[in-house]
Amino acid sequence: MLDSISTVSLFLLGVIGWITYKIFIWPYYVSPLGKIPGPPSDNPIFGNLHSLIKSGDFIEPQLRWVRKYGNIVKYNGLFNKPTLYVADPKIVQEMTLSKSYDFVKPYNKFTIALLGNGIVFAEGDVHKRQRKMMNPAFTYNNIKEMVPIFIRVSSTLKDLIENEISQGKSNINLTPYISKTTLDIIGLAGFSYEFNSLTSSNELATAYDSILNFPPSTLRTGVILLSNYVPFIRDIPVGINLKFKNSCAVISRVSKRLVEEKYKKAENGELKDKDLLSLLINTNKILPDEEKMTDEELKNQIMTFLIAGHETTNVTTCWALYLLAQHPHEQDLLREELVKAFPDKSNFNPTFDEINSLEHLNCVIKETLRIRTPVPAVRRTNVKDEVLGKYFIPKNTEIFIGISALQKSTEIWGPTADNFDPKRWLDPSLNVTNLDYMPFLNGPRSCIGNKLALAEAKILLGMLIRNFIFQPIEGFQIRKRPFPMAKPDPYLGLTVSVVKS
Repeated sequence: MLDSISTVSLFLLGVIGWITYKIFIWPYYVSPLGKIPGPPSDNPIFGNLHSLIKSGDFIEPQLRWVRKYGNIVKYNGLFNKPTLYVADPKIVQEMTLSKSYDFVKPYNKFTIALLGNGIVFAEGDVHKRQRKMMNPAFTYNNIKEMVPIFIRVSSTLKDLIENEISQGKSNINLTPYISKTTLDIIGLAGFSYEFNSLTSSNELATAYDSILNFPPSTLRTGVILLSNYVPFIRDIPVGINLKFKNSCAVISRVSKRLVEEKYKKAENGELKDKDLLSLLINTNKILPDEEKMTDEELKNQIMTFLIAGHETTNVTTCWALYLLAQHPHEQDLLREELVKAFPDKSNFNPTFDEINSLEHLNCVIKETLRIRTPVPAVRRTNVKDEVLGKYFIPKNTEIFIGISALQKSTEIWGPTADNFDPKRWLDPSLNVTNLDYMPFLNGPRSCIGNKLALAEAKILLGMLIRNFIFQPIEGFQIRKRPFPMAKPDPYLGLTVSVVKS
């Protein structure tokens, strides 16, 4: 009996000792990362996560840390786990270009459940094979043929907003409208599939809304963050997790169905569509076996297209409207450009080349992506020991590439780095590289659909600014939601009126 008690006591003491070491000793006195400057831990259990969860302003805590401590910052995650935030262009170049496959995306089964284990999470030779196979689907010629789809769905959105205004409404929640618009667009451009979520109930739109547009909740945000450190949290059968799993199941089922329907058409020789999935299947048929994608890989690409193809454009468009509402002079300049190019607003039907020729529109989109980038940071883990700058970084360190901090660096963008100023892109002295401005990342892991996303955002914003005037709602405060996407919080509410001329 005494021996059993002694064994249990020793075990408990060992556990307490290990916890004490990992939380209070290793991060500060043993880990080589302790030499890297950064903010003090807020809490021995949650580290600096509380600061990240509570950040709802437009200057992220990480940006403040970079400006105070330098371009490599160490902060503390759960249980004081040292985490790096990097905003040094030379180091980012190393991580994204010369050593892109030495810095991998940490495995997170719950993110994969939402996005699919497609090109976003593929690594090494698998990623190279998938990227090579998919590149032809995203050529300029294919995207040009998608522009009429962007116009048609954007026109439906315009009609719905006009209907709201005709009923006497002026203060409009635009978040669900724009989210459903971009979902309908990727349905058609990606799969020639009519989701019609703008005009009817749709299970896919409901699933995404449940995951991405939930009401602000510290608990829900905390679960999202903590699941990166303690995966089993997502397995606890509570309401938040059950809704997430049910929504992911809907997304997976719809993706599988879309692939199956396309395969049936391909087997019958009827797959002549120009959507992304049709292009991929037709390309896949003629490739050598070692270069082909499996059916499961194709399904995973569809899940990736669905989320990445609609949510990032949705967030970009929402922030562009917000910024233009806050800066009416810039909105007026953009509208003047659009009126000159398209005098008849009822016939807004630009070609790919026409929409890309609009100088101020290009500047507005670029500047929106600079200061309100949909993905402010990307997460990586080094597969081997590295030296970044002057610091030794042991393998398996969690590292964030600070896209937002790079794009707001005063060293690069000058003293007005935090300001919305589309005209800065017309300044010939602006010397910006793809390491200072990287809303779509860069290198082998850059966003494969960036040209499609830019064309879609320009058409959508052009349609809205040509037809409507957007102003802030008096007394209504909009902040930035830090997770899971950097979108307007609680929603994009603006006063909207019709352009008369």
